[in-house]
Amino acid sequence: MEETRAMNADDIDEIHANISKTMAETMKIGAETAKIQAESRYYPVVAFGAIIVSAVGAATAIIVKLFFYADS
Repeated sequence: MEETRAMNADDIDEIHANISKTMAETMKIGAETAKIQAESRYYPVVAFGAIIVSAVGAATAIIVKLFFYADS
């Protein structure tokens, strides 16, 4: 059977340091998660905007070709 020993001040300080480190890491992960979730709301808007700009560009190219280069 293992021998038990009393905890001294150094042991308690080490435990407090580990708890503080774990809490800081947890807060950091929470902040990163919130940032990713906020960014993910805007990605569909950006993708839709890119599709619209591409469609307008393609339509403009077709119109220019039909009206200005129809004689060729």
